[in-house]
Amino acid sequence: MTDIETRQASDRLAASKPPSRGRTEPFSTPPLSVPPYRQPRVAIPAGVTAFLAAFFVRDAIHPHLPPGFPFLTFFPAVILSTYLCGAVAGLVCATLSGLAAWYFFIPPLHTFAVDETVLTALGLYAAVVGINILLIHLMQRAVAELTRTEAAARALLDQRGHLASELERETELRRMHERLAEHSLLLDLALKAADAGTWHYSVASGRALLSAEMARQHGLGDAEIEVDLRQDWQPLVHPDDAARTLADLEGAIAARGTFVSDFRIPLPTGDTHWLSCIGRVETGPAGEADWVVGLTLDVTVRKLAECRSEHLARHDPLTGLPNRMQFQECFLQEIARVKRGGPPFALLCLDLDRFKAVNDTLGHAAGDALLMIVADRLRSVVRTEDTVARLGGDEFVVIQIGATGTNDTRVLSERIAEAIAAPLEIEGHPVEIGVSIGLALVPHDGVDPDAVYRVADRALYRAKAEGGRLRPPSA
Repeated sequence: MTDIETRQASDRLAASKPPSRGRTEPFSTPPLSVPPYRQPRVAIPAGVTAFLAAFFVRDAIHPHLPPGFPFLTFFPAVILSTYLCGAVAGLVCATLSGLAAWYFFIPPLHTFAVDETVLTALGLYAAVVGINILLIHLMQRAVAELTRTEAAARALLDQRGHLASELERETELRRMHERLAEHSLLLDLALKAADAGTWHYSVASGRALLSAEMARQHGLGDAEIEVDLRQDWQPLVHPDDAARTLADLEGAIAARGTFVSDFRIPLPTGDTHWLSCIGRVETGPAGEADWVVGLTLDVTVRKLAECRSEHLARHDPLTGLPNRMQFQECFLQEIARVKRGGPPFALLCLDLDRFKAVNDTLGHAAGDALLMIVADRLRSVVRTEDTVARLGGDEFVVIQIGATGTNDTRVLSERIAEAIAAPLEIEGHPVEIGVSIGLALVPHDGVDPDAVYRVADRALYRAKAEGGRLRPPSA
């Protein structure tokens, strides 16, 4: 690459590079300036000095030299002054040396007589000196151009390295931006897929910024909205959950910890949304709580599934009545209440009469239909504070709260017997069934759960053996 091509390439790179803001370009190469010792104000005195030195040396050795060497000391002076201080110094030294040699060292001395010999000597002197000055000048110019080219090449390499670093940095930034955009998109998709919303709560102002998704979860529209936590948000929350949720939030802020809470949002449509909130407290420079930033998930489906699962675990899937596990929990709770001085209660054990005949003749589907009818009739005759449960098969139990004796239980037992014995049809077939009932009184028959249940169970079997009627434990 020539010097011109190098400078052109450097110029193109400089033109293609974006302008710097408020700073100079660190890789630009300024043009080479003339050294101070080559400037005219220095070069002329240098040429004169070189001439004087050559003159005095020539004068000192003149008596010892043979004729014909008038320029002996002036040639080195011209060459050195030209090499060290440039062509101007060389020309000054050469001019003065020629005049001095002609006047002082070429016979006849101290005259300006011109003859053929003098002209020849002066011509040779001028030719030699001129050629030397020209050669030295060209050599120095070539060296200067070479130096300029080398400097431009180094600057070009530096610029290329800088541009490569900038390109690599910009490429990495672009990749980071692309990854960030991709992660942001994935996060948005994940939030939408999870039916999740985001929120920012300002501890100082007591206001929260809800995302569009969280606003929709609260029935506040489909746009981002800012609300006051106590004036706007608290009335939207189920009364049983609002105070607890706010207490959880205040506790997390006080502890600079994590906020976790589940609450319900009743909607104008009659539906209820279950929301699960998790947030993190952000602190300021002094450790004060500034913000709580969090995520809200709509967990309605999960909560409903949990409720259904819990209901199925504690209720009979056929009749919907409490099952044996739920009955045992209620039974133990009532006994514990009696032990603490609570009201007495009666335990009634029921077994259907002639159910097996219906099940065998009409099939299991008819038997299941009959059990559902019996469950509905039992619900209709007991009070809301009483408990009806199905233990399995055609066995049912009733916990009658407040029963103090057989008279109280007899009234309920008669209502149960009349309700179950009422005529009914299943699949077009008339069905007649009855019920046998055995009972135990708490605390009259004890407060041990197993003992009380055995008393009622024995009374049931006696009633069953006697044709199906109420059998108190003392009978």
